[in-house]
Amino acid sequence: MPIYEQSSSKKPVIAAIISGSLSGLLMSLLFWGVIQPILDMSEVPDVTGKKVEIAKSILEGRGFRVYQEDAINDATVPEGAVSKQDPVPGGKVRKGSTVKVWPNGGGSSVPMLQGMLLPQATVMLQQAGLRLGQVAMQSSDSVPKDAVISSNPPFNSKTQKDSPVDLVVSAGAGEVAVPAVRGYGKSRSQEMIKQAGLNVGSVRYIYDEENDPGLVVRQDPQAGSKVAKGSNVSIWVTTDIEPEE
Repeated sequence: MPIYEQSSSKKPVIAAIISGSLSGLLMSLLFWGVIQPILDMSEVPDVTGKKVEIAKSILEGRGFRVYQEDAINDATVPEGAVSKQDPVPGGKVRKGSTVKVWPNGGGSSVPMLQGMLLPQATVMLQQAGLRLGQVAMQSSDSVPKDAVISSNPPFNSKTQKDSPVDLVVSAGAGEVAVPAVRGYGKSRSQEMIKQAGLNVGSVRYIYDEENDPGLVVRQDPQAGSKVAKGSNVSIWVTTDIEPEE
């Protein structure tokens, strides 16, 4: 009987030891699995707009590692400053995590090429550290033939060095149809020619007994023909004055 009593008295002690051990283990797991990671979390500071060297110093001072990505072009921050970062500012990450930063490389500025002939524009691009891309021809009433109208990227914008720049080049004035002015008076005919985007060329007078004086009886080029905008149209006008013999 004493043996059974002695064995029975040890059970609460053993149970207490096991319970305490389990409680300690659970507390340890809770601390290292939940509480400690929270304590290790740190807010990522905003280093955009700061010089890369300063940004690295700030991040490393907060316990982060820094990885510098390739430079990008960003006109919103100074050249050499951080353009963007990952994780974003204000994010919570573990201390010792890596923060990526992208510096603004500045790039090259597309020169103003409008009105330049294509060979000259090509040289200007090369001098700016860029190269000629695709060339598209487009009719223009304001830009001379073979001169640059626009570019992509646009003039004065920033782009990466050695990038291609596409150009739109003037093919000259567009073609228009010559209006039919025969049978109209001289003034009206000249007005119609100008309204069509053409110029009045020579005005010649021809003696005509059958028609009233001042009427256009002939034109060159012929009505309906296609000519470049700004071309000359000559007209022949009737007169009742007999030519001198």
